[in-house]
Amino acid sequence: MWEILFRYQDFVAINKPQGISVHRSGGEVSLTATLAAQLGVEKVWLLHRLDKQAGGILLFALNPQSAAVLAAQFAERKMKKTYLALSDRKPSKKQGWIKGGMEKSRRGMWKLTRNMENIAVTRFFSIRISEKCGCSSLSHIRVRHIS
Repeated sequence: MWEILFRYQDFVAINKPQGISVHRSGGEVSLTATLAAQLGVEKVWLLHRLDKQAGGILLFALNPQSAAVLAAQFAERKMKKTYLALSDRKPSKKQGWIKGGMEKSRRGMWKLTRNMENIAVTRFFSIRISEKCGCSSLSHIRVRHIS
């Protein structure tokens, strides 16, 4: 059972745990099929993806019309994804940009390259977490995927 964070008539937001693949691979059960069964609908449309190693919020459309509208909003950059990360090391920069081409790597992964084909742009900011929270050596890194 997937943790439903929000459900509206046209879309649903779930919490995808770390280590779960968005797309079916090998003998794994499809996330979209199990979510559709859980919601009692015939099909759901994945609006974006998260890498297997990342946990976070996934959005699914509940009908083809909503899928088209929401997918267009992602494509036109009207809707953006933000990633949050924790690190036990101080980042070398407080903020900056990561720009480069993306190409397929091993086991279906992607890697950043120096070429400018299939470009991805990501902006990041880092903030030191207060020692009051008991995690004195952690940094909070906010990453905003631009393209």
